[in-house]
Amino acid sequence: MRGIALKIFLSFWLIFAVLIATFALLSDSGSDVRFQDHLRSQGTIASRLLEQHGVAGCNEYVATVAASTGLRLALFDTESTAVCSAPGDDLTDLQQYARTGIAPATTTGARGRVSVHAPSGQIFAVAGHALPRFTEQAVGPTFPYRALAYAIVLSGFVCFVMARYLARPLQLVRRASRHLAEGDLHARVGRAVGERHDEIGDLVRDFDVMAERIEELVHAQNQLLSDISHELRSPLARLNVALELARRKATPDVERDLGRIETEAERMNELIGRILALARAESDPQAAMSPVDLTALVQQVTADARYEAQRQDKHVEFQPTATPVVQADAALIASAVDNIVRNALRHTPDHTTVTVKLSATDREALINVRDHGPGVPLSELERIFSPFHRVERERTRETGGVGLGLAIARRAVAVHDGTIAAENAPDGGLLVTIRLPLRPAASPSSS
Repeated sequence: MRGIALKIFLSFWLIFAVLIATFALLSDSGSDVRFQDHLRSQGTIASRLLEQHGVAGCNEYVATVAASTGLRLALFDTESTAVCSAPGDDLTDLQQYARTGIAPATTTGARGRVSVHAPSGQIFAVAGHALPRFTEQAVGPTFPYRALAYAIVLSGFVCFVMARYLARPLQLVRRASRHLAEGDLHARVGRAVGERHDEIGDLVRDFDVMAERIEELVHAQNQLLSDISHELRSPLARLNVALELARRKATPDVERDLGRIETEAERMNELIGRILALARAESDPQAAMSPVDLTALVQQVTADARYEAQRQDKHVEFQPTATPVVQADAALIASAVDNIVRNALRHTPDHTTVTVKLSATDREALINVRDHGPGVPLSELERIFSPFHRVERERTRETGGVGLGLAIARRAVAVHDGTIAAENAPDGGLLVTIRLPLRPAASPSSS
């Protein structure tokens, strides 16, 4: 327990502890009153014995009380004359106290003076002095240490429950918002909080409504991209047919212009294909999940890229050190790796090699793609995975990129609960790393 839950818990517990201690101290301040009550009780008994059994019976009782409890007491009449006391007891201090109400200075015990009525109605003054051996049972405990400890522990448990009750929904909202930020559009708090009819319950419901609306907007955007892309395919197909017909009638002077039109049409067709791939990656891929041998998949992707790289006097090298198996959509993972490798080929200089490494740990498979290009500014390392984003100095049609390859790769990896990151290699070039969780039953083996 940390954060707001800990603060609520400590605040509540501190308040409870202060209140309990205050009440305990206030109750302890009444110990003098309890002593007076005890003295009055003993004095009433002594006055009854005085009238029933005479001075001898009263003196014997007072002596017994002093010997057993350590409480010295004596009865005085209205003239402050001692009528009942323990035999041999020096009554100077008690008599002075009974007459004047001023207790002599003492560092031990407690003093008290009360008036009692005998059965006959006669009034006696009772003065008493609690000796050091005066038992606590006579007036009750002076401070409830055990009860105070029990109360603080119980209040701590109650405060802990209250703090958890108040803070748990906020923790669930924070967890759901983190998942939503990571791309999980199905993240909700929902019934995990229960049917609470307070401000926290309203916050949870508002969060779920917001998350649902965001999911609807994203799906609507993806559907719009998919629909537009499909609609553009038809006129492009007709344009290609028209180009072929025009070529049959074209003169050598217009052949170059027709070639330019064909090149731009191919780029537009490639752009539409990438937009469709991005829309597919944004949709739910769970239905296409199956065990995928990453070694075979990456080997096929690098083989295709190696064939195309030969025309640019570049090379693609595949270095597997494990044979991991993941639960994935093979087409999406192949698209992600292919986009990263093609991006590396686009930026690596001629006569250099793009290196693709495949390794694995106990929990995840790692695919590293390394080129020898100019790298990426630190401020752009995260943004290069955003759709249609390209580094400023590379923002030219000559590269052939449209800024969707890495965005498709990131989304394809994200829907498999994986991660993708880019960093500049120490000796130059860009290093892109894909991490994919392994199947629970799979374990990598060295090759």
